Amino acid sequence: MTTAHDYPTLAPGQCPACGAVGSLVAFAGSLPLASGNRAIDVPQLVGERCERCEETFLDDTSHARYLAAADELVHQARLDAGAELRRVRRKLRLSQHEAAAIAGGGPNAFSRYETGKAQPVAAVFNLFRLLDRHPDLLGEILEAAASFQPRVKSPLRGT
Repeated sequence: MTTAHDYPTLAPGQCPACGAVGSLVAFAGSLPLASGNRAIDVPQLVGERCERCEETFLDDTSHARYLAAADELVHQARLDAGAELRRVRRKLRLSQHEAAAIAGGGPNAFSRYETGKAQPVAAVFNLFRLLDRHPDLLGEILEAAASFQPRVKSPLRGT
């Protein structure tokens, strides 16, 4: 690596990731993406790949396509997660407000989770997976939530 004007510069063909000189080769192909339970390959990408560390550097057009595909995949994974939370919430006969009260978060948190606008923390998923398998625990959780947030009404629903 050399410097020009006090800025490090790379030698031609030098990998920006590992520093190997002469290791970059042309790349044309697909790269995988995964989010949640979804996975895709983004096809027809162009750039360079390091033969030593196997890092891939896409040209601007391919990079923009790859990022757009990643954004869409994350959005779809959030919608999947939101649909699952909605299914469990409805099975338990909870309003979005009641679900947010027991999971934490603001009064509109569950609406945002269910529409894919926000990603809940793993603890929220774990709680609702547990309640899906053991709905008999709901009454106990509602009582505990009421003790932490006394302004929230939490009538026991016979469970």
